[in-house]
Amino acid sequence: MKINKRIAIALSVIALGTSLFADEAYDIIKKSTTLDAPDTSQAKMMLYNIEKNGAKEEMPMMQYGRKVNGLKDTVFDIRGPAKSKDTRVLQQERSAREDDRWIYMPQLKQVRRIPMGERYKQFVGCEFTYNDMAIRHVDDDKHEMLETNVKITVPGGRSYTCWKIKSVPLKKSEVEYSYRIQYIDKETYLPAKIEYFDKKDQSKIMKVYTTEDWIYLTSKTGKKYVMRMKARVVNEKTGRQTYLEIKDPVMDAGVSAAYFTQQYLSSGKAH
Repeated sequence: MKINKRIAIALSVIALGTSLFADEAYDIIKKSTTLDAPDTSQAKMMLYNIEKNGAKEEMPMMQYGRKVNGLKDTVFDIRGPAKSKDTRVLQQERSAREDDRWIYMPQLKQVRRIPMGERYKQFVGCEFTYNDMAIRHVDDDKHEMLETNVKITVPGGRSYTCWKIKSVPLKKSEVEYSYRIQYIDKETYLPAKIEYFDKKDQSKIMKVYTTEDWIYLTSKTGKKYVMRMKARVVNEKTGRQTYLEIKDPVMDAGVSAAYFTQQYLSSGKAH
């Protein structure tokens, strides 16, 4: 009987520890996905699509952002190359339902909503998907702590000390992967690295995201924000990669509400 009690106590301790780790993982991802954001923002973005053979294509764009009642709206206005020029994407965060995403396709001269079933597709032909260009909600996944103190170095040489957390999507049909392993930086709560595992062979990594550089940026109102400046996604199947660089970010300086409309998507004019 004493042995049974000891076993019961041991199992209770294990269960409690597992529960605490699950709670900790959830809290860390929640903080990572709800970092303080400015009321308005704008920046130049450069995407570089790099083929396995080294061929490079540049895709410049402008990004505009704002918060409305705590929810984020983001616009991407692609300025090149010719095949993608004047494509524009609007993302609108929603609290009680799935986020809205709209795209203007200049070849068709048409604005259309991007349905949930298409958001795993490439964002304007790069290795980032539409899902990657937005922040995933913490309650969209089940989170499990794998390790509490992992040191990694990403391409570009930046080193991080991280929590290592497994995140499994609750609705697998909405994403292109089976699960993610996230390395969350302990200083900033940014995802230093994310490994995406294949749906068909869950032992294989299909792509890897890394945050290669970040800064503390002071806004026009004096508030300080953590800002990702360089990031990369590598497709492990094809060897193709996309490198993203932020230039000239400006926070809390005001952005016209006209940018966040379907009229702007189709016209490119915010006046």
